[in-house]
Amino acid sequence: MKRNILVITLMLLTLTAIAQVKQEVIASAGGYNKSADNSISISWTLGETIIPTFTSQDGSLILTHGFQQKLLITAVEETLEEGVKVTIFPNPASELVNIQFQSASDTEIILYLLDSQGRLVKTEKIEAATVEKSVNLQDLPAGIYYLRLTKGKLINVYKVVKL
Repeated sequence: MKRNILVITLMLLTLTAIAQVKQEVIASAGGYNKSADNSISISWTLGETIIPTFTSQDGSLILTHGFQQKLLITAVEETLEEGVKVTIFPNPASELVNIQFQSASDTEIILYLLDSQGRLVKTEKIEAATVEKSVNLQDLPAGIYYLRLTKGKLINVYKVVKL
């Protein structure tokens, strides 16, 4: 009897130790605040429950309970820099899509056109001082494409539909 109690106690202690694995939360809302002197911090979430995440020692394998932890969101419909507006038209397009800048750029902009699978379809350079650029879509099949504009370290992505 004493042996059974000892085994059960050891099992509970083991499970408690395993439960101390890194916990991550996927939440629909939340926040994080620190005191002015960084001595106290508090975070809160609303939504999903806490789920454990296990990572191999070399970091090559990640095991979670049914949720994809690493979520990458690419911004759509933003401007290249503060005060510069970019307009993409017509969208949806059948033959040509136009890129219009509110003001001319002082440096070259690289245009990448990617298909819905993220494969590079087209690359073009937009010279400095260009205010409008047309991109030919005639040779591409109908579908959703992503127009990525890169100016130095600034990158913006725009969704374009080809009819």
